[in-house]
Amino acid sequence: MPRSYVACDRCGFGTWIGARGDQVDAWCEACQQPAVLCAPVDAHAGCPRCGERLSFSAPKFEELYGELQNLVAVLEAWLGRPGRLQPLVPERPRFLTDLNPPPRLPWDSHDLQQALDALIAGAFHEAGERLGRIALPDTANAELRLRVAMGLGIVHQRLGDPVAAEAAFDRAIAADPGNVAARLDRGALRGRRGDFAGAWEDFTRTGDSYEAGWNRAATMVLEAVNSAGIPDAERIRAARLEAGAPNDYWSDPTVGRLLFTHVVERFQSGLERSPDGGAAVLRAAEAEVEFDGFTDRAMVLLGYLALGIELEWARIAHPLALGVIENLREAPFVHGVAGRDLFEALAQAAAAVTENAPARALEAVAGFAERSDLRRYRIPCNRCGTGSIGVEQVVEADEEAGVE
Repeated sequence: MPRSYVACDRCGFGTWIGARGDQVDAWCEACQQPAVLCAPVDAHAGCPRCGERLSFSAPKFEELYGELQNLVAVLEAWLGRPGRLQPLVPERPRFLTDLNPPPRLPWDSHDLQQALDALIAGAFHEAGERLGRIALPDTANAELRLRVAMGLGIVHQRLGDPVAAEAAFDRAIAADPGNVAARLDRGALRGRRGDFAGAWEDFTRTGDSYEAGWNRAATMVLEAVNSAGIPDAERIRAARLEAGAPNDYWSDPTVGRLLFTHVVERFQSGLERSPDGGAAVLRAAEAEVEFDGFTDRAMVLLGYLALGIELEWARIAHPLALGVIENLREAPFVHGVAGRDLFEALAQAAAAVTENAPARALEAVAGFAERSDLRRYRIPCNRCGTGSIGVEQVVEADEEAGVE
């Protein structure tokens, strides 16, 4: 288990947090006092001085700034200003590809080796020029034609030329119809331009990998939305079977996340219309989102904002803001002397959110998101009152001997 050393940048206070032999060094972020406990310890053990939960490895105050950013972003979005919230929601991939360069083989020609070296190094313009100058005689074997074509397809895709990339992958598949990487890459390009039949043809020949299953699921969802709006229950079930168990990790694609964002895009572009501006369709799509973590609810909030459906975005923003406030209020730091001003501001913000007054809530907490100590993942020091405490060092438990 890693051990963290926290210290003040003014008065010299410092202490280790983490396991040490049969003991555990703990620290209270509220009263800022160290404690030594016998292992194993209860993860919810409280400080013997003030009763707040102790920290046993990484201190919890490092999460304060991120949560404050989340809160300010949600409150501003509630007020119709999505600028802070948008960067917090990832752009998840529609299709998964394999853009790994072909391997450099000992028997490759000098020109091909140089071209692949450039491609591996990320020098895509140079790689494209070198690959384009390689003359392939009619007698060239299929493996050589495949590798040159794959290299060019990757170059064109990296440089933002999907037409040339697809043509190169056509040549790669002509050389080796069973090549999975070429099929994944061409299928993704076909799917992105709306050729779902062509994408499906490729993806059905890519095996049972996670990438292959997800691409088939994405094709089913996108095609259904483009033709009929919300897919029927059977189509969604089939897509989920192809995709496999969804992952709640914030940046991973899922059927529900893809469905919701694509429906929003259709209404934004004017390809879909409804008398209520899309509210009913978006609510149906929202119901398919698998998880309710911060980024998923923020994604839904941004969707309603994009379509200007204020009643719906307020419906999402209210509990989302309260949830972030509750996370912040659970941080031990805010229950100590140094965190009292933040504790009081969070109480004011919670009252304002409960009364549907996001502007007042924002006024209460916005300044904390700009504080220099919190922005540096540090908190005020109780001992000297002028310095700030932060993590100065992290080591593995068996490395710490001689460091302390």
